[in-house]
Amino acid sequence: MMKKSLLAAVVATLASAGAQAQSVSLYGLVDMSIVNTKAPGAASAITQAQSGNMTTSFYGFKSTENLGGGLKAEAVAEGFLRNTNGAAGRFDGDPLFSRNANVSLSGGFGSVAVGRITNSLFVNNLIFNALGDSFGFSPAIKMLHLSAGQASGDTGWNEAVKVSLPNMGGVSVSVLHALKGSRPGANTNVSALYFAGPLSLGASWQEVRRRDGAPGSVGASDSDAWQIGAAYDLKTVKLFAQVGKVDNITFKTNYDHMGVGASVPMGPNGKILAQYSSMEPSNAKASKTTSLAYDHFLSKRTDLYAVFMNEQVPGRSTGTTYGVGIRHRF
Repeated sequence: MMKKSLLAAVVATLASAGAQAQSVSLYGLVDMSIVNTKAPGAASAITQAQSGNMTTSFYGFKSTENLGGGLKAEAVAEGFLRNTNGAAGRFDGDPLFSRNANVSLSGGFGSVAVGRITNSLFVNNLIFNALGDSFGFSPAIKMLHLSAGQASGDTGWNEAVKVSLPNMGGVSVSVLHALKGSRPGANTNVSALYFAGPLSLGASWQEVRRRDGAPGSVGASDSDAWQIGAAYDLKTVKLFAQVGKVDNITFKTNYDHMGVGASVPMGPNGKILAQYSSMEPSNAKASKTTSLAYDHFLSKRTDLYAVFMNEQVPGRSTGTTYGVGIRHRF
């Protein structure tokens, strides 16, 4: 009830601001799939209807205003939702606007944003793998953000300030810093992206000391992480590659990450997606995950997909996932 009241208040506030702001928009994405999953080491498979496997379902409100002289102000409030049961957030207790909640000022100098802001390492990871930001099916996302070798700190940082420099010759650089506040320490990320024709490159480094995760969890540990990514579009196929490392200081373990992928157009509306990623701890053998998917767009806003995923974890039986789903953007 509290979250519904807060959501209603945000809608009313943005609506009342419409006369003064240049634009106010409501947008989002709903993703639903049917999956059959046998987890690594499990004795049997289960079939479920699940939310947000290809893209985590979300809704957002954005208000922008041109201030003149090339200046623009923007406020964003974005939250996740679980359309299997209508609950807000990625999990119970997830804040109402945990995807993004910030205000920014941009102009010829670049931009400055303050609030809860998407982590730039996560952005680098989703750009340079064939299945993008899929927490359910992307091997790259599962390895770097969900495995024992994950980069701690969540995909969004609280109490954060992000400074983005203006694009120069296809190169954009940003610095993201989450203030210490009452936490044990602060978080810092430095990232750079380069886009020129068919070639794109990215590099991201971060230091996490805030420990915003649950006590005792990987997300609550101190860690350093970096990743370098590349992609090249040959028109007949787009190729992806990644390499990176996570140094978990709390648990005194290093994790090497790597991945390769490809996206192959199939006519004007479809594409085949393939991604392989591995994560190797300094004290154990590597875990390996491979996904193969077909994505078909019925329109610019709606697509259907089918996915097969194979997961290999040392000491456990092979895990497999089959899934079909639909996404709709609004």
